[in-house]
Amino acid sequence: MDWIWWSLGAIFVLSVFAYLYAELQAFWLRTTVAKIPGGQRFEAHGFSVDMLKGAGKVRVKARKAHYSQKANDKQVAMEKSGALDVTFDALGLRIELSRMVRTINNPKPGQDPTLPTGWHSMAFQATEEDAVLRLDHVPTKVADQFIGFAKQIQVWVERQEHQRKARLEAEEAAKREAEEVAEMRAAAKAKGKAVAIPPEEQIAQWRRVAGFTGTNTETGLDGKGGIEWFIDLDATGRITLHSGKQTAHTTLKGATITSLGGELEINVLDAEGNPDPHSFRVLKNMPPDVRRAWKERLEMLRDSFKRPNAITA
Repeated sequence: MDWIWWSLGAIFVLSVFAYLYAELQAFWLRTTVAKIPGGQRFEAHGFSVDMLKGAGKVRVKARKAHYSQKANDKQVAMEKSGALDVTFDALGLRIELSRMVRTINNPKPGQDPTLPTGWHSMAFQATEEDAVLRLDHVPTKVADQFIGFAKQIQVWVERQEHQRKARLEAEEAAKREAEEVAEMRAAAKAKGKAVAIPPEEQIAQWRRVAGFTGTNTETGLDGKGGIEWFIDLDATGRITLHSGKQTAHTTLKGATITSLGGELEINVLDAEGNPDPHSFRVLKNMPPDVRRAWKERLEMLRDSFKRPNAITA
């Protein structure tokens, strides 16, 4: 009867060992994908990969890996093996998985000379850092589970690369446009022609030169993006006028204002005291009531210079 008990005991021990072995195998092959602050994490026995979308990085931690980095102007060559924790820029990152095989000596005719080993090799190639991190002997079942996560990383990386390419192209186009505009302006200056700038920039430039910004302003465009006439008047009687090819920053002291057909003619003295008046035609195509209001306003300020305690520029 003893042999029966011994047999039962052996069966029990073998069952326990089989159970523990199955649990250990399951533990080695178990994988999880979980959310972490700023991204997602793939975790398996022996390594983890973090997709850090917020930081634009990919972090790889492994108990056993090999890292190699080539030398360039910004970094020195480097070789490291063992337990590693490496963070890569997502831009330029490529992930490759390859099946590890062993070669058969003297294969039979028609027989594949290689046999799968049940392991994969994983390589994280960073073109920005000119480096590669390699994990060997990853169980094939774990590698198969990682493929989906790796595809998510590659889609995210390619989207970032596309956005960077579009941004760089836009910056390059803007730079070329600015250079072309600068060349055109330089060529126009060389030929003695007026350099066309946007009306709002021209008005801002006139106001900087004049030293004031008018409380009453009207602008007439020439239909080609330029200013045909401009009037800028403040409450003290200072005025900036432009028409034709001349501009003056002066006051209404001694000015004459005349209504013409559809516009006003204003004769003013130069701010530098030139005795010869300058004539400007403004308010072309403005409604009659607007021109009339402007004429009354201009005459009132001009006449204020004739009274005691008159306003001065």
